[in-house]
Amino acid sequence: MPPHSPEKKSRILTAAREVCSEGGYEAARMDEIARRAEVSKGTLYNFFESKEALLLATVLASHQDYVVILPAVEDPTLDVRDRLAALIESLADGFEGIVRHNMLAQQAWSVVLGSPSMRKELLSALRAIYTGYIEQLQSILEAGVRSGVLRSEIDIPVVATNWLAIYSGLLYRAGFEEDDPNPAYTPAGVRQSLGWLTEQLLSDEARKTRASAREENTHA
Repeated sequence: MPPHSPEKKSRILTAAREVCSEGGYEAARMDEIARRAEVSKGTLYNFFESKEALLLATVLASHQDYVVILPAVEDPTLDVRDRLAALIESLADGFEGIVRHNMLAQQAWSVVLGSPSMRKELLSALRAIYTGYIEQLQSILEAGVRSGVLRSEIDIPVVATNWLAIYSGLLYRAGFEEDDPNPAYTPAGVRQSLGWLTEQLLSDEARKTRASAREENTHA
C-alpha cells in the first residue's frame, strides 16, 4: 500500500477524531492515534507534520463527513419542494454527528489562534464549506421562483443566509442540551424548523395545490 494512500490517511483521521473526542486535544497522544490507526508513528508524521496539523485536518474532514447531501438535492428535474425536503433531510441526518464534533472544533480554535497560517487555513476551509451550502440553496430557490412554486418577491440571498443561520443556531444550541435534550435541538427539530421556513416560501398557487392534495388524501 502506498505510504500516502487515501485509505491510510482516512484511518489516521478517524483515529485522531476518536482519541481527541474521548480525552480532549491536550491529552491526546500521537502514539495512541498511530496505534488505533494501525500505522507507525513515523507514518503519522509523513502525513501530518505536527499534532496541530493533524487536529486541523481532523476538524475539516469531520465537517465534510457528517453532512452528505442526498442526490435528490442536486437533481434539477425534481420539484423544488422535493429538493428542499431532501436538503433538510441531509442536514438532519448529519446533525447529531456535527454536534458531537463541535467540542473538538472548539478545541481547534484554541490551537489555531496561536498560528496565523493555521487560523487562515481553518477560516478559509470553513468559509468554502458554508459558501457551497449557500450557493446550492440559492440555486434551488432561484429554480423555485422561476417555476412559480416559491413566491416571486422573496430575497433569495437573505433567505439562503437565514436558512443556514437557523441550522447553525440549532447546532450551537444543541451543545448545551447533553443532560436533558430539548426536542427543538435535535434532527426532528431541524426538520420542523426548516420545514416551517419552506412553507413560508411557497407561492399562493403552490399552497392551494398542496391543500387540495391533502384534502384528496383525506377523502381517499
